[in-house]
Amino acid sequence: MAPAHPKHTSSTNIPAKVLGRNHNSSPPPYGSAGLLITDEQYFKLAELVYKLCGINLGQGKRELLKARLMKRLRATGRRDINQYMDLLQNDPDGRELISFLDVITTNKTDFFREPQHFDFLSHTILPNLSQLCKGSEALRIWSAACSTGEEPYTLAIVLMLQKEAWAQRGASILASDLSTQVLSHGQRGVYSTERIGPIPRDLLRRFFQRGVNRWAGHVRVRPELRNIVSFKRINLMDSFQFDPPFHVVFCRNVMIYFDKETRERLVNRFHRTLAPGGYLFVGHSESLTGIKHPFRFVQPAIYRKEV
Repeated sequence: MAPAHPKHTSSTNIPAKVLGRNHNSSPPPYGSAGLLITDEQYFKLAELVYKLCGINLGQGKRELLKARLMKRLRATGRRDINQYMDLLQNDPDGRELISFLDVITTNKTDFFREPQHFDFLSHTILPNLSQLCKGSEALRIWSAACSTGEEPYTLAIVLMLQKEAWAQRGASILASDLSTQVLSHGQRGVYSTERIGPIPRDLLRRFFQRGVNRWAGHVRVRPELRNIVSFKRINLMDSFQFDPPFHVVFCRNVMIYFDKETRERLVNRFHRTLAPGGYLFVGHSESLTGIKHPFRFVQPAIYRKEV
């Protein structure tokens, strides 16, 4: 999920003390360089972002925030930050709040990013599903903060390469994110050829369709992969519970933008979401060191729930 992802909020009522006053609307006549954000406004907007999605903008993201906010000021015809903050406060259906979070969050990902994780899934987890999944239950994987879909489709490729390991029991991948924009991208499953560099040529031929005419320079994920991946908007800051639980959760390169308290709450929610013996994968730049959690360390960036 860059200074933000990872990914909706259960409440669209923004406290008046967080946002500003009402003003008449007119299109902003300037670019982001001319957009003024006072210290008080920046603090309130940063507080709002933290409350909604756990991302700590800190003190050094003012210019980034200005550039992102200009997109919404132009789209909504608001002239200044106070007017836009009023809009967020008086947003009855929550649509502008979602659009606000869409532009604030940045999503960077790649196919087969941190390949050691996919090797572990292929060589350690899939050959031993009878020990992880009860009876004939289906394998369930969650790609949390999935961005534009490269991670869940990589997981789907790994599963399809070892279909005999799960064919009888079935398998599914839930791909979630906060941003509706990246989820739409993932659901389409269309990527420019610049994005598919990490995919070996034989896998490209097998699992992707090359675009022609106006889609030249793009590929589309084949139905056999799309059929086992479902996309859903989930805010990791909200309470979540799944029944039946997951056997594998990927939440990588998201928690680096959260403070210690937020990471601890989220990791413990993941623990409750996993079946006994289930695995949690985090990014190699992340660690659970220093936070209280019940997971057992397996190897760098891989943790397991006790059986």
